[in-house]
Amino acid sequence: MGDSYSNIWSYRLTWLYTLLVVFTLMLPVFYVIYISFNQNGFGARDYVFTLDWYGDIFSDLLLLNALGNTLILAAITTVVAVPMGLVAAKFYKTTRAKLFTVSLLLSPLFVPSDILGSALLVFFKNLNIACVSIGDWLGVGWFDDWFVLGYFSALIGLIIYTLPYIFVVILITMGRYHEQQSEAARSCGATAWQAFRQVEFPQIRAGVFSACAFTVILTFNEYTRTSLLKGGYDTVTSVLISQMLNEGMSEQSYAMSSLVSFIAIAVIGGTILYTLIRSEGLGREARAKALPVMSS
Repeated sequence: MGDSYSNIWSYRLTWLYTLLVVFTLMLPVFYVIYISFNQNGFGARDYVFTLDWYGDIFSDLLLLNALGNTLILAAITTVVAVPMGLVAAKFYKTTRAKLFTVSLLLSPLFVPSDILGSALLVFFKNLNIACVSIGDWLGVGWFDDWFVLGYFSALIGLIIYTLPYIFVVILITMGRYHEQQSEAARSCGATAWQAFRQVEFPQIRAGVFSACAFTVILTFNEYTRTSLLKGGYDTVTSVLISQMLNEGMSEQSYAMSSLVSFIAIAVIGGTILYTLIRSEGLGREARAKALPVMSS
């Protein structure tokens, strides 16, 4: 019985179809990039290539402040959520209640973003009211700002949003790892941390790094939960969407959108290329070890 890889043309057509689907999905992004290089801006009859709008990004304080806030949210979310996803994936591999665990971790995906954001907004609002009431009853103002909408509330929403994706990405990578390797390392005298750092992590490193890249990209793309929970500061998506809904996006905004897209494409493409090159290298090494030793 043949497969699609036995015929070279079937293999090439499969890749061509995959690239065509990806290109179709990326067409809106390519169009924004196309506009970002037009000196005359969106909707102009004449197209004049320029790089000036990318330079003007650094003179737009609104965009720069929004970019800084988004970078802070992305960095903290990655530092907090990725280890949580890693621990959750390790727990899933060892627990017997796998169905309950995966259902619990993936449940945020089944709640619409506006409903989850609104629920968290009401939760933080009432929690802040309760803290203020406790402070008034005690005669102190220590609790007044504990749960005011800001970075903390936005981070909670982003962690809930990104954790299921992190869990799935890392869990897929863990599929090729066997716990017996850690047990062998422990039997040789290694601590649990040494077994993880020296034996397990090198084999799941690609999944962890991919989860980090995925988290940053999701944070930059997230709008609904962040806009409801962020308080009085701006993020990149909130600035771009507010401009689009009101007076229209500025040329600097098109350049900023394209710059973020370039970085995302570079990160994802670099991760894929590194994984493919690494996998090919490991495959050649495994084939070389499998060859019989030639006698001299």
